[in-house]
Amino acid sequence: MQLKGLHHISMITGNARANFDFYTKILGLRLVKKTVNQDSPYTYHLYYADEIGNPGTTLTFF
Repeated sequence: MQLKGLHHISMITGNARANFDFYTKILGLRLVKKTVNQDSPYTYHLYYADEIGNPGTTLTFF
């Protein structure tokens, strides 16, 4: 099997506000979507990508 690329990478953050500030203001990614984590309704699921959504640019955080 040949790997052709990644769809996204998911990570965990302990501070959603600092996470948002870093990925949008420092790295220049855009917040694509913010949902509630299905397993923990008190936790956000944040999605970031580049401006046009190029493959492999999506990062998600819980």
